[in-house]
Amino acid sequence: MEEILATAQCPYCGVGCGLEIFKDKKGRIKVRGDKNHSATKGDLCLKPIPYPKVMNIGRVPSPLYRESKKDQFRKISWEEAFEIIASKLRQNKPDHNYFYISGQLTTEDSYVINKFVKGFVRTNNIDANSRLCMASAVMGYKMAFGSDGPPGSYEDIDDADAFIFAGSNAAWTHPVLFKRVLKRRKENPDAKIIVIDPVFTETAEKADLWIDINPGTDTVLFNSVLYLLSKKGWIDYSFISKHTEGFDDAVKEAEKYPPELASKICGIKESLIYKLTEIYAFSEKVISFWTMGFNQSSNGTMKNISLINVHLSTGRINEKGCPFSLTGQPNAMGGREVGYLVNGLPGYRDVRNKEDRVFMEQFWEIPEGSIKGTPGLTIVEAVDSMINGDINLLWIVCTNPAVTMPNLNKFWRALRNTFVIVQDAYLTDSVDYANLVLPATQWGEKEGVMTGSDRTVTYNRPFADPPPQCKHDWEIFCEVAKKLGWGEHFSYKNAREIFDEYKKTTKGRLCDISNWNYEDLPKQWGGKWLYKEKRFPTPSGKAKFNPAAFSPPADTTEYPYSFVLTTGRTKKQWHTMTRTGKAMELLRGESEPFILINEEDALDLGIFDNDYINIKSVRGQIYIKAKIGKIKKGVVFAPFGYGKIYHFPTNITVSDAVDPISKEPELKFSSVFIKQKKKRIYKLSDEVYQKVKSSYPQVERFLDEVLEKGFSSLSVVGIKNLQRDFIDDLSQNMKELMDIFINRPADWDRANLLSENIAKIYIKLKIQPHHQTLLTDFFRKSFEKVFDLPEEVVQAWQYTFDFLAYRIFEEVKKHYESEALKKNSEDQQ
Repeated sequence: MEEILATAQCPYCGVGCGLEIFKDKKGRIKVRGDKNHSATKGDLCLKPIPYPKVMNIGRVPSPLYRESKKDQFRKISWEEAFEIIASKLRQNKPDHNYFYISGQLTTEDSYVINKFVKGFVRTNNIDANSRLCMASAVMGYKMAFGSDGPPGSYEDIDDADAFIFAGSNAAWTHPVLFKRVLKRRKENPDAKIIVIDPVFTETAEKADLWIDINPGTDTVLFNSVLYLLSKKGWIDYSFISKHTEGFDDAVKEAEKYPPELASKICGIKESLIYKLTEIYAFSEKVISFWTMGFNQSSNGTMKNISLINVHLSTGRINEKGCPFSLTGQPNAMGGREVGYLVNGLPGYRDVRNKEDRVFMEQFWEIPEGSIKGTPGLTIVEAVDSMINGDINLLWIVCTNPAVTMPNLNKFWRALRNTFVIVQDAYLTDSVDYANLVLPATQWGEKEGVMTGSDRTVTYNRPFADPPPQCKHDWEIFCEVAKKLGWGEHFSYKNAREIFDEYKKTTKGRLCDISNWNYEDLPKQWGGKWLYKEKRFPTPSGKAKFNPAAFSPPADTTEYPYSFVLTTGRTKKQWHTMTRTGKAMELLRGESEPFILINEEDALDLGIFDNDYINIKSVRGQIYIKAKIGKIKKGVVFAPFGYGKIYHFPTNITVSDAVDPISKEPELKFSSVFIKQKKKRIYKLSDEVYQKVKSSYPQVERFLDEVLEKGFSSLSVVGIKNLQRDFIDDLSQNMKELMDIFINRPADWDRANLLSENIAKIYIKLKIQPHHQTLLTDFFRKSFEKVFDLPEEVVQAWQYTFDFLAYRIFEEVKKHYESEALKKNSEDQQ
């Protein structure tokens, strides 16, 4: 007979699926969906099913310690571990310490740690891995609505007729939510799914419209949509007047991006911008979902703002729609509620607000002024402080930054220079850099609450006893607090006592759960619609339009770093695979990392499916298997979660540039170099050659004019210093090269010299290899203007120009590769 052991929220993505853990007739512990859970009603994906089988593989065996990272770890007692930490904290000034925690902790864990750090250690140097995924969404919501928190809920899916997935492969990353969207479309065949993504994902496969945008340009796209909505009058004037402010300023910024310009920046057809605009203008109810494709950007906050502006302009809140940010981790929402980022305090409070600081100081019974009024360093900012010694202690809790941080070579250098504490259930990659390792309990072994993406709070009941060496995360911090003389403030006996204290901080706040108990859960704070009366927690009570200013990504795509690497998850693995990577059924088809590359790019580079190739950025290089697939030309995709056991974590190459507002790093846009694996052999057929040769007498007299027009067109694509002398030199050299090709094909010495001369001019003008295709197009257009020739002859001349240009651009590539190699060598010195 079956025995129900516990109900809980899934420990993986932020959908917050309700799970039922039970023992089957053979005594095996198994997982299934909880049909009584209000948010997901029994649905679940593959990831949690094998959890009970793998949860004890690779656990931290006991507290481990080494003073020097060159030494071997030795087992120590918990008492010795607590004394080591307390001693370090006593020695250090508050801001010499740093705490990096996780959206996988329970709300109770995060509350205790935040209280310990901000209230008692007296530093705001505490951040969470939400900085890497949700910080831009948080700032977008705060700037628009006055507070964090998604305005709608999953119920909104059930009567919507348009779904936008922007920078989200929900079919892989939030599969239960996406299944609900598909169910809605099946019920209402008129419902539309639109995907905005440079990768043709599984979500895009099931969409009605795929917008294959250039990475990093979403702000331009949504500004252009707002421009069209305003120009056409397809906006909700009544909603804007009654419930918003700042509309004119937002439209003024959007007017910089009419579709004819936006389409060029975004690398898409103009018609796609018009189609997207019509969806927002004429659908009954639109839900826009977005995740890391928006957030992980140096322009991430503005991307969020640009999308929210479109919703506000069309009144698409509550019954008409929702701008819905999907959370990446199971309790990133709960962590944000307790204020676990550098500026936060419990109940959606902020350290920069004196009233908030005073309230928490009184609540925690600590002297006024204990909580600092300025945010601490974010985790990306803290890296430099670790390298230069300003931060000398890093306490990592329930996360694996040695794989997930950007620019890993730099981060590893910071870890080697810092006393590192790793508190985790598992021996992760971060343990390699630790001085002290603390074995913690995990989901299934401890009680506590988590909040899913739609604000539903779920109580997690334990179903397994923890290994005897492990302690709860909150318990470890309480023990250290006692060593430091703060025991009366951290005397909790269980998680319920912590929850009962924390919930009081939410009284009267937007995320008010002050009257709730564990027995009341699952339950959604804020109700179906967070702003049901369309009043917002801003000084005016109105939602705010903000001008969404576009700035391009920090990395440029100049050759040789001319490909854009974007990153993400795989379908069955999660984060750094500390649990999913141990389940054979989840590893099938995902047993090693890969890089997805466009078919045309692969052909140009001589790369075949399953070739192993080098991917290099200015930050480092990786060696990885190539997969050829449907992705925008010039863009490659690789999953980030495969750790050092797979030799080359993807984030070695990834940019650590950050958004100036959210401080979230640009994990979705890194310029990389992919070296040609096999030379492409260019040949012209005899048929093409004969067409060119036979038409040459007719063409020769005006060929210099054709070439002059073609080269002059380079000014259109931003080539500067395009002086008359350069155009004349290029035209003369190219005309002579063509003459040799047609009339003196054996004169290779002269042909090579001319090719080198042209290449030198290209380099002086900083012409990039990707301009080869543009030049060929310009040449064809000018050819058609001057000559009245049959289409097949014009095509033959285009092939010829491309054939000759290939040799020239090989010289250009060699130059840029040599310069990049030289610069890298100088930077390393």
